Amino acid sequence: MPAARPPAALIALLAVVAIVGVAWALVTPAFQAPDENSHFGYVQTLAERFALPGQPDRPPLSREQVVAGSLSNSDQTAQQLQARMEWSRAVYDRWRAQAARLPHDARTNGGGGNPASSNPPLYYLYESIPYRIAEGGDLFTRLTITRLASVLWLLVTVAGVWLLAGEVFRRDRLAQLAAAGTAGLLPQVGFVSASLNPDAALFAFWSFALWLGVRLLRRGASIGGAVALFAVVGAACVVKATSYALVPAAAFALAVALWRAHGRRVTAWLPVGVAAGAGLVATLGVWFVIARLSGRAAAAQVSDATGRSAGFNLRELLSYLWQFYLPKLPFQTSFPIPGNHLPVYDIWLSTGWAAFGWLEVRFPAWVYVVFALVTIAVAGLALAGLWRARRRVDLAVVAFLALVALILLAGLHWTEYRMLASGQGPFNNGRYLLPLVGIAGLAVATALRWLRPAARSLGVAGTLAALLVLNVLSLGLCLERFYA
Repeated sequence: MPAARPPAALIALLAVVAIVGVAWALVTPAFQAPDENSHFGYVQTLAERFALPGQPDRPPLSREQVVAGSLSNSDQTAQQLQARMEWSRAVYDRWRAQAARLPHDARTNGGGGNPASSNPPLYYLYESIPYRIAEGGDLFTRLTITRLASVLWLLVTVAGVWLLAGEVFRRDRLAQLAAAGTAGLLPQVGFVSASLNPDAALFAFWSFALWLGVRLLRRGASIGGAVALFAVVGAACVVKATSYALVPAAAFALAVALWRAHGRRVTAWLPVGVAAGAGLVATLGVWFVIARLSGRAAAAQVSDATGRSAGFNLRELLSYLWQFYLPKLPFQTSFPIPGNHLPVYDIWLSTGWAAFGWLEVRFPAWVYVVFALVTIAVAGLALAGLWRARRRVDLAVVAFLALVALILLAGLHWTEYRMLASGQGPFNNGRYLLPLVGIAGLAVATALRWLRPAARSLGVAGTLAALLVLNVLSLGLCLERFYA
């Protein structure tokens, strides 16, 4: 039996998203994406020395990278609107001359601690392949090639959300196009995915984990489904510790699926449960063994978030949460969260939609008011649509998706609260919510279902066209910031 061909709409969408992703990879100057210098240092250490970074007796970055960052002015430009990258021919020639005189160990003398060194290695292992392929090129060529390889994760994210929407909307192609198009064309998703950043793989793994979780609930418990879901969840944890938020939700989906299939016969759960454990062991378990043998913390970010020295105060935590989402009350002590408005607006909405460079490149303030209104409208219409279809909705699917979102939010807020309480400063920014882009795509598709069937195609086309235009404007904003 011949393999089914991918839908033409998906192929066309992937082509458009690929073009947008490549544009972001080429337009964003070197190291002008959050922590990209640290991520490159991680990849270089892994590819050149076959070792993980974080060794205390070594500098965080290689001599080659330090020279390139200094002469290109990338280090000085990050977060500084008044600074500019160096584009002159004279500086370029000086860099080429200095790079040619560097000693043979200039690529390998890094590997110390940097902001990315505590991350798990899966994404960096992937990126070390294009790095090695381009090893004959200069540093900026290797960075560009790794960025282009990262764009492939953006396409995987789109495919994952397409499958997720197909499971939720029972293969309604228009709804799938709306959901996957939203995920692939949201400017911040494209910008992050087209830089050297493990979040690109994170978005992809989360999109597939959401699909597999919903699929397990919809199609019933099976050994193959359980292995696939927990293998993807485990792999996501080896990309970034944020993904531990998926584990309880995946367990919930598995438990509900088993209950529906076998009820109280717990012994019948065993084969599927063992399969789920095998999927987790084959991915996350392998990383734990490697980390243990190499004397490295397997989940350093999680242990850092849960083991800080500041004591726990429930009233203080509730006060922090109130001030994040609601205006501060007169008797509350202020938390040093940056921004001029409510943090939910300044952090989740503003930097989740469009904040480029090291988050300093932004649209005029009124544009973010429009983004906020659109977000509220989509959320309201999606919730209303969910209520309207409540008799046909699988509540377990809703609970699974809600659980994923709530656990992620809880983890992010707990981490920030602990950091603020211990005097380390704020933590959150909008891109940390982007693993939920699949759920955002479902919300947009649900909101568009309020249109009459005859007008729905135009609504989807208009939505995707608006997102594409927003990408063009965002790229123009970066061109003005870095090249004008």
